[in-house]
Amino acid sequence: MSITLRSIGLFGILIFGIFLSITFVSPKVIEESAKGFVIYQIEKEVKERRQVIIDSSVSSKALSIVENFGLESEQIQRDLDNNLPEKIASVIASMCGYDCEKKKAIADSIASGYLDRLKGIKIAQDTLGDIIKGKYIEIVSNLKLDLRIFLGSNFLMFLILLIVSLTKPKAIAHLFVPGVLLLSATILASAIYVFGQDWFYTILYNDYMGFGYLAYIAVIFGVLIDIAFNKARVITELINGIANAVGSAFSVLPC
Repeated sequence: MSITLRSIGLFGILIFGIFLSITFVSPKVIEESAKGFVIYQIEKEVKERRQVIIDSSVSSKALSIVENFGLESEQIQRDLDNNLPEKIASVIASMCGYDCEKKKAIADSIASGYLDRLKGIKIAQDTLGDIIKGKYIEIVSNLKLDLRIFLGSNFLMFLILLIVSLTKPKAIAHLFVPGVLLLSATILASAIYVFGQDWFYTILYNDYMGFGYLAYIAVIFGVLIDIAFNKARVITELINGIANAVGSAFSVLPC
């Protein structure tokens, strides 16, 4: 029994210790692993930011320009390639009797206007690019922090479990409660990651797991503290109470 429990402790320490180390030694691995989630999250947050702009009456016209900058940029470039400024200038010259020099000046002025518009569109493109880059850095940094907290808290719990099992050999039966709880959480988290990697990161990043898992870890920590410093009085009552409820003769004593 003690070998099994200590094996669980060592298993958790190795698994979570290795992955926690990777987040510091090779953080690019996390970025590659979470690429699908990061793209989804950037798209989501940029759309949310866009919605804020839509809701602002002051920025509605600017938004309309930004939404169409790709199409407009292509159209302007095609017009320049097709000598459209010169064509416009020729029509104006035929109507107003401008000479060749004035026609050339008009064509240059029109072309300059097109180029200024292209420059403005390029700024809009660069601005959007900066927003995306900023969001990427923000999301990846937050995700790494959340992941390190998740891995670190599990690593710490398994470490405490192993230490208590070595220092309190009479409490092996009591320690199976936090041991099984920790192992169950590890198996569940691993299953979510393996079968839905992006789903795992979504749960982790958006705090769907956050507070609930924190409470779960707090319960396990409380049990370990009870065993280490209170002779397992609380967990003894709990185990015996459950055994009585199911009609089992099994019981444990405070250690």
